[in-house]
Amino acid sequence: MKRLTMGIILSVLTCLLASPLAFAEKLQLDLISAPFGTGSYVLSTALEEMSKKYSQDFQINASETPGLVFNCRKLNKEPELKTKTIMSYTEGINYLAVNGLKPFEKKYPSVMLLANYNLGSVWLASLNPQIQKAEDLIDKKIALGRAPQILWTIEPEMILEHGWGLKEKIKVDKVGTTPAARALLDGLVDAAIIGGYADPISGQLEASPQTIELLASGKKLYHVSWGKSAIQKVIDKGIPIAHLDLPAGTLEGQAKPLEVFCDPLAWVVFPEFPEEAAYKVTKLIIERVKEFKDYHALGKLMSLKSLAYGWDPKRIHPGALKAYTEAGLVD
Repeated sequence: MKRLTMGIILSVLTCLLASPLAFAEKLQLDLISAPFGTGSYVLSTALEEMSKKYSQDFQINASETPGLVFNCRKLNKEPELKTKTIMSYTEGINYLAVNGLKPFEKKYPSVMLLANYNLGSVWLASLNPQIQKAEDLIDKKIALGRAPQILWTIEPEMILEHGWGLKEKIKVDKVGTTPAARALLDGLVDAAIIGGYADPISGQLEASPQTIELLASGKKLYHVSWGKSAIQKVIDKGIPIAHLDLPAGTLEGQAKPLEVFCDPLAWVVFPEFPEEAAYKVTKLIIERVKEFKDYHALGKLMSLKSLAYGWDPKRIHPGALKAYTEAGLVD
């Protein structure tokens, strides 16, 4: 009996050892996201949980960071991390990094897309019914986000300059997103930056916290469209924003459609990232995209067609592009 038992054990061990996958460990991938509590952080931890739950091949380990500019600097300071690290990023920040524009002190290599997880969109709003278009803001004061914020400050200033041609005629205070809304409520500025996160396919928008604060004030907001032609002038300068139309009624009290722009918030990698890993991660996102809503309200804005929205296929990582092509999402 003892010999029989030992024989069975040895046979099982032999079969296990003969299998190349027997004791194979999952590929460990890092994901550096954004500050704790942000949508970027929560959705990145959601992707980590999905990798643990559904993937037999890899595991993502997500962590918070000071911000998206930090992510770029870190991976370029430690280039050995580029082969195993995904990061939260935006097309707008990539433009600044590639061109060595503030807040960057030098030029950095371009990144490649794995998948969008949100599209950030902003515009100006006022409590003054006389302010409803660009020309109404001449000699007026507006409040934007903090100076380094790409979506809430840098890109809107590009529209003021290149799109509207009114940068020198409008007083700009860079105070931060929440202080901007409060400055408008307190009558310290004539207009303030507001916005949220959108699904460009459905047009659905989740308002940002300071936008919700303004809507909850009970005061009527007058929204100012950037305008398609103004946005296109910025795009023609090489700045990678995209057009976005918000139908009337997208926000409570919004009487007219809004012509605004969006900047993709995305999980990206550098070209050094392995093609097979990029393929498997992107395929998991495609297969489980509907589950992100279970982790955060912004997950409701993730859809199959939004995952690669706004990106030239040449800028999509080859492994990710293979996954999108197989799913019929990119030609």
